[in-house]
Amino acid sequence: MDSSDGRDVNKLPIDGMELWKGCVLASCVNGVMLTEYPFTLGEHKWSGGLYVAENGEGKVALIFAEERGLLLGMFWMYFSERTELVLTEQYARSHYKGAPPEIQKMAVTLSELFEEGEGEKALPYVTTGFWQEDGEILSRDDYEDWLLHGGYLLQHQMEPFEEAMPYYGEVCSMDEPRMEMAERLYRERIKSLTQQAVLTKEEQEVLRDAGHYNMEVCQEVFAEFGVVFA
Repeated sequence: MDSSDGRDVNKLPIDGMELWKGCVLASCVNGVMLTEYPFTLGEHKWSGGLYVAENGEGKVALIFAEERGLLLGMFWMYFSERTELVLTEQYARSHYKGAPPEIQKMAVTLSELFEEGEGEKALPYVTTGFWQEDGEILSRDDYEDWLLHGGYLLQHQMEPFEEAMPYYGEVCSMDEPRMEMAERLYRERIKSLTQQAVLTKEEQEVLRDAGHYNMEVCQEVFAEFGVVFA
């Protein structure tokens, strides 16, 4: 077992804006497939600049800011050996030791999303993290350990569109209309951090035809990351 205490601060080869684009693409795919696969509802969530992804392997939360791009990343890989450590709030914060005070305060607040248990037994399960400083993405882990203990959860969000889209198409069994819809929404949405994309009435009918899931819920999911219904 290990702790991030005593480790050097490492620069990770991550482009914050490209990662944001990858998160938008994953969300667009999730949105257009939601009527067919309603059980994926909680896999991608947005609240302003906060992006949370969760699946059977773990949970990741990223904070993006309009002016400064990617600010902070927090990870819990369920099967990381670090989940066997005696977890404390101090351990969760140790992944951000050496970060600017504002980042450390932000990490304390964000760690509440990773708490398990109740009352005094509620502890934040955080297995790795990173932050942005002076335009660089820094971590108490090197790149290999970061991937091992949580970064792997962003594997496809970190891929370029040309690699990620064929993967999503195959794993989600996407038909051509929804492939085209996801790509169009993605390209519209990534024009800027605040750019909205519009789902046309014709595209809404495609979603309705794909399944019987509540379209109001689907509309709410799209709205979380700046896609509105015409």
